[in-house]
Amino acid sequence: MSEKRYFKIFSERHTIGSQNKYVLLFDQLDNFDLEEDEVYCLNLKKLGVNADFISADKNYLYQLILKSLNDFHNSKTYNLEIKEALISIEILFHKGLYSECLKLITKTEVLANECENFQLCIDLLIWKKKCSGYSIGLKMAADVNKMIDKYVLLFNNLKRITDFYYETNILQSENENYSKKEILAKYQDILKQPELKSEKNALSFSAKIFYYLIYSNYYFASNNRAKELECLQQLKDILVLSKTYATENPLDFVSIINRLLSIKKHFQTNSFFSDIKMLKEFPARVQFQKEVVAERVFVHANTHEIEYYLINNEFGNALFKIKEIEKNISKPKFKIEPYHLIYFFYLHAITLVYFGEFHRSLKYINRILNDFESDARPQVFIRVGMLNVIVHYELRNYELANSLCLQILKKNKQTKILIGIEELILEHIIAITSMKHLTVKAETSLLKELALAIDIEKKKSKSAVTSLIDNYHKWVTAKVRKMFVCE
Repeated sequence: MSEKRYFKIFSERHTIGSQNKYVLLFDQLDNFDLEEDEVYCLNLKKLGVNADFISADKNYLYQLILKSLNDFHNSKTYNLEIKEALISIEILFHKGLYSECLKLITKTEVLANECENFQLCIDLLIWKKKCSGYSIGLKMAADVNKMIDKYVLLFNNLKRITDFYYETNILQSENENYSKKEILAKYQDILKQPELKSEKNALSFSAKIFYYLIYSNYYFASNNRAKELECLQQLKDILVLSKTYATENPLDFVSIINRLLSIKKHFQTNSFFSDIKMLKEFPARVQFQKEVVAERVFVHANTHEIEYYLINNEFGNALFKIKEIEKNISKPKFKIEPYHLIYFFYLHAITLVYFGEFHRSLKYINRILNDFESDARPQVFIRVGMLNVIVHYELRNYELANSLCLQILKKNKQTKILIGIEELILEHIIAITSMKHLTVKAETSLLKELALAIDIEKKKSKSAVTSLIDNYHKWVTAKVRKMFVCE
């Protein structure tokens, strides 16, 4: 809304007569969700505005909006401030004011070095070289030109390490195409590169960020959570020391803290909630994308907090947190990626199952199944399907539960996502729901058998699915005891 108000003030300089043609067109586009130019033309003609060149007017309005946004957000980040200074430097240079140019360049170089924008550092040196050549002499210009090499080296080092980072990310996304041994071998090849042999070989602050992210990806692939946490904690520590990184790169900062919390909640550490607090307070520091950042922080912080409570059997706190979320946002409409939302709602559903609130849980399950595609997060999506089976089984919708079990098992023949315990759960639910004369004794016997199998698997499991097995163990154990998990 503040941007819209500013646009109307900004565009007053383009008034035609007593009316501002472009503000009227802007209001038409803003108020009506239409695409037909004929409708806009008709409405503008009713207001006494010539609309014979609507396409050209819309194009001009678009350019005007961009200029207004540039003016409104001027200097909100160091990078924008530097770019604004570069425009002033170029104008001063063409006016022959070389001394003023060099003063502004010196001042701006401090900002460019602080936020490590090597491209802008090079741009500033190119202007410094030109100004020095015309005002001080060629020797000074030659000396400045050599300084460019420093930033080319830093830029190339960052580029190389960033390339390796993307390689590790692609490995993660394609891990189903390779065996674990092949994945780790590919990681080892990447880690042999000179730039990754030591943190000292990452020559800039930005390069160090990707250095730690590469190693955290490697430890994730090798299921070494302790080393992954150590890496991410070191990364967080260097990020908070930076004056500019978080506010210049707010979405990246939130993403890194989100990843740290996703690991830290599995460890007994006093800093978990202090990091949650830091994340929740972060949007207040942001000048740009404040609403986008706030939305991501809301989803990430609440996701980790709910899961922390579930991991540590603090079920009352988990339920309280869900009620708090529902109270603050009755009909949440998030623009964050489905990948994060699927898990966010999945945790809501699990918590409500633990309290025996199956109909409320079903609301979140249906929301995931109806609003999202399985490709957005296949691993979690099929677990939502598992939860759907459990809820309908609890609600004694035996025919539906049976049918859902068969569907998941059929789909799993292609995807092979289910772990052995999940297949066992589905087989036991099929057995229970298929009985023509189901007795409490027969059901309890099958559930005890299932509980024993899960208990054995839980004790020997050391993989990343331990918490998943633990969730099933909690539910089956409670079911055998004829209680809710929260009890």
